[in-house]
Amino acid sequence: MLTENDKLLLDDLTSLMIRVRKNWQKTDEEVKNSLTPPKYLLLYLIYKNQKITASELGRQIGLSSGSITTAVNKLVNNQLISRKRDSRDRRVTWLELTDEGKQLIEENFNFRQELWLTLFENLSHSERDQFRFLLNKLISN
Repeated sequence: MLTENDKLLLDDLTSLMIRVRKNWQKTDEEVKNSLTPPKYLLLYLIYKNQKITASELGRQIGLSSGSITTAVNKLVNNQLISRKRDSRDRRVTWLELTDEGKQLIEENFNFRQELWLTLFENLSHSERDQFRFLLNKLISN
């Protein structure tokens, strides 16, 4: 059963999600791109990993193999990522960003970074550290 504090925490979390969504929309309007949040997250994970298999990408983002295949096909067709066979194991196919995909994600990431920082502007450095610690604790749970 939820305590009153739990209910307040859930309300606050929902408010944070709304603010994050508004920041996301603001970025989309200012960057004038067609990157939906799921596409951005897929490209970001590929960028972060440099290369990744479709199954690992699906695992990290929580998509089924069918959904990840559809999403990857769209990104390949839009020339944002490419598929490359592993030189040692032909059964393995790596996903990598194309130059166009890398440029797009870097532009979006740099711009989004500015907006994300507005979420933390009222926090001291120690509060930011504490927030990051708590986020990591939630993420690893």
